[in-house]
Amino acid sequence: MFRLFIVDDNRFERNGIRESVDWRSLGIEVVGTFANGLEALSKMDELKPHIVITDIAMPLMNGVEMSERIRKSHPDVKIIFISCHSDFEFAQSAVNLGIYGYVLKPIIADELERAIEKVLAEFTAQHREQIERDRMLQQLEGMLPLVREQFLKEVLLGNFRNEAEIRERISFLALPITDQAAMSVISMKCPRAESRSSMDAYFHSYSIKNLIARAETGTRALYPVQMSADDYAVIVFDRDDDKQGVFDTAVQLSTAIHAELGVQATMGISVSSQGLTELERLYKQSQQALNTRFYSGSNPIIRFEEIDDRSDAESPFEEMPSLEEIYQDMKALMSFGNGQDIEEFIGKYLNEDRVRHGENHVKGFALLFAHMTGILLMEANQSVKDIFGDDRSVWVTLNRMSTKEDVVQWIRQTFAAIKERSTDRNASKNAKIIGAIKQMIHDNYREQLSMEDISKSVYLSARHANGLFKKETGQTIFDYLIQFRIEKAKHLLKEDSSKVAAVADAVGYVNPSYFILAFKKNVGMTPAEFKSRIAL
Repeated sequence: MFRLFIVDDNRFERNGIRESVDWRSLGIEVVGTFANGLEALSKMDELKPHIVITDIAMPLMNGVEMSERIRKSHPDVKIIFISCHSDFEFAQSAVNLGIYGYVLKPIIADELERAIEKVLAEFTAQHREQIERDRMLQQLEGMLPLVREQFLKEVLLGNFRNEAEIRERISFLALPITDQAAMSVISMKCPRAESRSSMDAYFHSYSIKNLIARAETGTRALYPVQMSADDYAVIVFDRDDDKQGVFDTAVQLSTAIHAELGVQATMGISVSSQGLTELERLYKQSQQALNTRFYSGSNPIIRFEEIDDRSDAESPFEEMPSLEEIYQDMKALMSFGNGQDIEEFIGKYLNEDRVRHGENHVKGFALLFAHMTGILLMEANQSVKDIFGDDRSVWVTLNRMSTKEDVVQWIRQTFAAIKERSTDRNASKNAKIIGAIKQMIHDNYREQLSMEDISKSVYLSARHANGLFKKETGQTIFDYLIQFRIEKAKHLLKEDSSKVAAVADAVGYVNPSYFILAFKKNVGMTPAEFKSRIAL
């Protein structure tokens, strides 16, 4: 049972509210009636009400002041205002305080019940959300290894740059990371054999991660992160800051991967650091070392400190935008981009100032583009091979690129292939979403619909759902809802016995005045004028 307070300085009205509604049939027990806000506040902790119905104008403490205090001390309590005053100032107070109903005196039982039912619906929704939250937390426990890996991947890509936030998530995910440990990153490329099945691909990934876990020592923890199909990063936490030990671990991993999987892994090792926010920089360093191996075809394990010509090797990468920036731009292009957007992307990242370093710079950007494309395709559940072919052909193509023109043409071709594969799928998917939104409105236009209600029905955010709807139909969801309600109202107004207030309620408008304004704005005349013209 929900517990209810009634607060009104008029004893007859207090009793009237108590007797005018069958509270028990609504699942509510009246646990207290009070003559002013002070009395009600004094019993809040003892009686623990869920709902408070209160007059506004009262001696000692009015309803607004009482509601402000309840909001601070008992934020989950739902409050309904009753008052003889209908002026804007009181209504504004109700809005600012998050009041769930506003009923004018003299009180009509049906109006009060509707306000109560709105509160009960909110409680029901909150209860369902809590159940869903508990269910998701249980699922999260089962998915914890995957969630941990995704979090570490986002840290490496620079999506988390606040030390406190990173540590908070480490604590939430129960990652056993030792404080004050020296950190470094090993980037690994572990190409799979050709013509492998999906099961073989998963086994390949599992085996590599298992080999990384087996290379841990009592003082050195290793966290594997799969960045794309064949690319891995290993975050190393070393209590002793032993640079030779990290290199020996890389050698051990390379030997084990070759022995057990028949794969020749190439690796790049970053310097060490102690700040969690440095992981993005360390990952970039390990990528630079790995990419140096790609260009030179030399030693399969390269330390960042050992890159021969530092000024030439670093500049193509250091002057590039962050991985996060490239990732976000490419994600937007794959979702909504057109030909002009692609040309702007090319101009942004391959203008004359950026390519003055020549071949290394061009190849560096091409490599990053290939990595990011693979990541985004995997996130969209699309096959990388359908776009690039087998892994060997990707690297052969990249190795042949030495000019801006080569990269520009490849980028255009890649985006064209992605858009061609995704256009029909997205169009069909979008049509289904638009149809579902319209059907939701058709079935529930009589109810008090919100954007959140509608967007949740298609499992999208309100912003995303509204943007998609407007893109496909040329109008917002709210505009479509109003238009649909007005058309239904016009039909009902044609009936001889229809009343404006009843029609307003029938099409989802609790306030007849608001209905009249909406009708006039869309039809050019009031409902009464429309009805009169129809009758002529």
